[in-house]
Amino acid sequence: MFEAAIFLLYGLVAAAAMAVTMLEGWANHDGLTLHRLAGLLACLVWPLTLLLFILHGCIARLLTRRSRSMA
Repeated sequence: MFEAAIFLLYGLVAAAAMAVTMLEGWANHDGLTLHRLAGLLACLVWPLTLLLFILHGCIARLLTRRSRSMA
């Protein structure tokens, strides 16, 4: 159940970012350019980078606590 909620939240954030990207192209009358397609791909990938930063912070904090407890 928790995994489904996480995937749903991820999908909603990615869909909202993709909608904004598409609306921006529509407002500028640009259509689908290479940069717009790269932006759409980035909309799908950026939450993963956020997750990696959060995991890095958690792991760094855990390792700091372990090294202090060993000293």
